[in-house]
Amino acid sequence: MNETTQAAEGEGPRRSGRERRQAESIYTDARLAVAERKNGLQNDKKSSERSIRYRKRKGKEDESEEENEQESTTFSDYEVMQFSSESDNEQESSHSEGATFPTIVGSWEWTRSSVRAVESFSSVDGDNIFYTNYWNGYRRSLSYDAGQSLENAQRSLVVRQHDKQSLTLEHYPKYLSQVPYHADMMPCYEYFAEGIQRRTSLEEFKIINYNLPQSPWLEKNILPVLEQNRKLSVLELSNCSLSADDLTSLTKFVAENKTLSTLNISRTIIESEDTVKALANAFKKHPALRKVNLAYCSFAGGHGMMEKILGACKKCDSLQIGHKDFDSNCVEKIANFLGKKHSLTSFSLVGAPVDKDNKRLLSEALVQNKTIEKLRLHSNQLQLPAVIRGTKKVIKALSRLTDLDMSNNKSPVQGAKVMSKFLEEPDCKLVSLIMSNNHLTTKGANELIPTLKKNTSLQHLDLSSNWLNDQCAPAVIDMLLNNSTLLSLNLSKNKSLKASYLEKGSRSRWEYDENEESGSRWKYVAKDGGRAKIVKGALFDLTSLESIAACNHTCAVKMSGCNLGNTHEETIRKINALEVCEAKKIRHKVVLALNQVKRDLYESSNFKDLPLEVMPYLLEMLQQRLSPTDFPRSLKSRGDATTLNRLYASIKTWQTLPLLFARGPGKRKKKVAKKKPRKRSKFGDTEVDDDEAWIPKGARTTGKSWRNPVSGNWEWIPPPVY
Repeated sequence: MNETTQAAEGEGPRRSGRERRQAESIYTDARLAVAERKNGLQNDKKSSERSIRYRKRKGKEDESEEENEQESTTFSDYEVMQFSSESDNEQESSHSEGATFPTIVGSWEWTRSSVRAVESFSSVDGDNIFYTNYWNGYRRSLSYDAGQSLENAQRSLVVRQHDKQSLTLEHYPKYLSQVPYHADMMPCYEYFAEGIQRRTSLEEFKIINYNLPQSPWLEKNILPVLEQNRKLSVLELSNCSLSADDLTSLTKFVAENKTLSTLNISRTIIESEDTVKALANAFKKHPALRKVNLAYCSFAGGHGMMEKILGACKKCDSLQIGHKDFDSNCVEKIANFLGKKHSLTSFSLVGAPVDKDNKRLLSEALVQNKTIEKLRLHSNQLQLPAVIRGTKKVIKALSRLTDLDMSNNKSPVQGAKVMSKFLEEPDCKLVSLIMSNNHLTTKGANELIPTLKKNTSLQHLDLSSNWLNDQCAPAVIDMLLNNSTLLSLNLSKNKSLKASYLEKGSRSRWEYDENEESGSRWKYVAKDGGRAKIVKGALFDLTSLESIAACNHTCAVKMSGCNLGNTHEETIRKINALEVCEAKKIRHKVVLALNQVKRDLYESSNFKDLPLEVMPYLLEMLQQRLSPTDFPRSLKSRGDATTLNRLYASIKTWQTLPLLFARGPGKRKKKVAKKKPRKRSKFGDTEVDDDEAWIPKGARTTGKSWRNPVSGNWEWIPPPVY
């Protein structure tokens, strides 16, 4: 094809090999530039509709150009710039025109010791964010978890928040308590602050586990945004390492605000007494503040400032307070405050050690109190029975509690007995009980768990991280089979509560069987441990179909969090946790048993007397299986040879099958009600005579069209008058 023909057809002249290579290099550079730009914009998963339409249109144009002219380039310099600007709109839609997208530093670059000095990082974790490289001259570098946290935090800062009423910035590192701060993260913080300047309808603002920049940043960038939101009700700056200047400006904001109902500044150190006084004054005069969280906060001034904070929270509904540096005087002030009249319905004392004298004061204060319904005593070095004593007066007074958290304390056998008396009280209203990490032994659990057979109020029980072993399994099985109100039971992180164990002399869970009649040369010889016994005895009994239906289908028991061995404990937990009727849970378990766990449980003779209306459900169940990856929408059909054989056997042995082919009476005739005869009027009746409406039987009541044979025209004949 010559140049004239190409020009006539609307094409350019054919390029030489050198020109083609040059065009390909330009195209490659343009695509690499666009790819680098896109890699910097991976923080937002949802693309704008405009960008999606542009990419689809551009993709179609590229395909058509490659089919018609393979040698030509698909992107010009202008098009590359336009494509980049379109993708930038996705991130900079809430920013000003001059805003530049910050560069995301990867986790590997953060952990390079030769790039950033160790002293340039700040975190409450201290030296835990570093590790010593013994192979590189004992150099200290940032740990992998800290580097990964910094990278994820940067992406969270630049991501676009789609919720107009709530803004949440939270991160939970695996081995650290908060995200460290470095000066290289400042562009991301500035980009985040600039992106929220136009927010005016926020109701919730939360920053959790971030070491924020130094003092001017919060006062200049965040608090002015919160002031322009007139409906702000929740403010949380938890574990943010707020400085003294930040706390001063925050206290002024709380004092001027009139709509805030929840304030959370937990894990903050307040070093100034003036700040404590100003904060207490702001709490006292605030018209709407109802929930205050000061957990793990230390106050300057000791018990004197503590008394001011407590007095300012009298009108609140919920208060969380405590720190490991609280002395006996601070705990005494808290006990005296609880014994007085106030409006608290939820109280938490966390981290503060309680000595022997303060235990008695706390117990007496809780007896005198009449409003607290949710009580949390966490990490207080208590040993039950300490605050909750076994006397009738204390048990009766505390029967009003609905939530009780005694975690990270000690509960010996005597404490378990007192708690069992508390649960046996007829007026007990307890709904949630948390006793995790309480050094609870099997003997104590055997005293506590059987009382739940009579209790009808408790719905959530947490016994995780204790010293339970396989000997507590019978008590748990008996309780689950006789309790229908408990919804969740947490037995995780009890290392002695095993799924299986080996007998003495056995070295492996599998042994070689020389008897070929068994059908398999290798046999599973491990014995069932406590977890397997709980599942098979109370939650998923595979003895028969009737035993499966008789199991507990309401309590979600958490033990290991996975399906170890043949227990299927996690699958059963998910089934019992479904918010569906009990019949659907039984159906899930039957499908799991028949088609996946114990196929020899199926016998066609068991379904020979099945009613006609139930047979379609059986045929459907025989073709389904549970998929743990798509739970709870996990019932999927399957079509293998075993399924077809079962369907054939079920239909063949079904005794009701002839009824489907029996000849019936045919179509049922519809009964027509007979009309009552009309009453004939007599001469001389005073009633209205309706003889004019009388029409002879079979007479014509409507008009008709008639064609005149003489004229050939259609004529209308009205109905006759009788």
